[in-house]
Amino acid sequence: MEHKGTVTLETGRLVLRRFTLADAEAMYENWASEETVTEYLTWPAHGSVDATRAVLADWVKGYESADFYQWAIELKQLGQVIGSISVTAQQPAVSGCELGWCIGSRWWGQGIMPEAGRAVLRYLFAEVGFERVAAVHAVGNPKSGRVMQKLGMRYEGTLRRAGRCNRGVIDEARYAILKDEFPSDEREAFRPMRRSRQQLSREETEAILKNGTTAVLAMNGDGGYPYAVPVNYVYKDGKIYFHGAKAGYKFDAMRRDGRVSMCVISQDQVAPEKLTDLYRSAIVFGRVRLLEGQEMTDAAYALGMRFLPDPDRVRQEVAGDAARLACFELTPEHITGKEAIELIRQRSQSHGSD
Repeated sequence: MEHKGTVTLETGRLVLRRFTLADAEAMYENWASEETVTEYLTWPAHGSVDATRAVLADWVKGYESADFYQWAIELKQLGQVIGSISVTAQQPAVSGCELGWCIGSRWWGQGIMPEAGRAVLRYLFAEVGFERVAAVHAVGNPKSGRVMQKLGMRYEGTLRRAGRCNRGVIDEARYAILKDEFPSDEREAFRPMRRSRQQLSREETEAILKNGTTAVLAMNGDGGYPYAVPVNYVYKDGKIYFHGAKAGYKFDAMRRDGRVSMCVISQDQVAPEKLTDLYRSAIVFGRVRLLEGQEMTDAAYALGMRFLPDPDRVRQEVAGDAARLACFELTPEHITGKEAIELIRQRSQSHGSD
């Protein structure tokens, strides 16, 4: 490992940089004074900007050490810091560390923390030489766990009554990602289609997803073997929703690793005289999260209406199954559609005869 300290990193929306004392007022106003933000943290909400200045003074001094990693998350559009991300613990014997973060509630749910986290992971793996980066969250704070899943971290287990935060003693869910699991260039994670002539447009691909009802879901299974299973689904507002049980192989596999792929076939016509299959299909790569509360109810209702457009009956079924039903949301990160070359040739011949 070669410690290089907190260097400036940049993403599409963010600048990750060292804090300065001039950040005190923005830090205090944007998140440090929010009890909603600090509910599951180990430090209390700041009572005044003076408390924030004292913390920043310690961090600024910490930058003198090459192994101190504490980034301010500055939103370019705003020109102010809105959160922080840092290495909170290191394990030199295994070249490992833990990450921690927080961000003002006004910016929750906008994908900002995963964007910042990916930049930090890339730096820690490629430049510093860490081999393992972990993170933990209170079981009662699943939103933080979803950030870990979006960063490609794998769930490794829950330690009972293993931590303490402003809520008291808590159970901690632990996630981690290894260096060889993080792509050196995120674009390498998804290969371009080799036979690009057969690639469908985004609109054509989404039409397959919207019209389909059944897909094959592929996950990271036990022992390194892929695990694929058919699921019913609904495509709504750019995301895919499907259901299952709250226990079992599928549930365990997705909780361990939220990265999945899904294949939908919209046309499958064998043409024996040409020794081919006239197919159209779509493949989705993305990350899955387990829905809870009203989100789960809404997803179950959307699924029910996809197959039985009877609102009263669907609401009744959802209410009856809620206790044992698990609903999942798949957020696509890469979508491709493909059709048989013979279909392209048929269209070409048809247009040529017009």
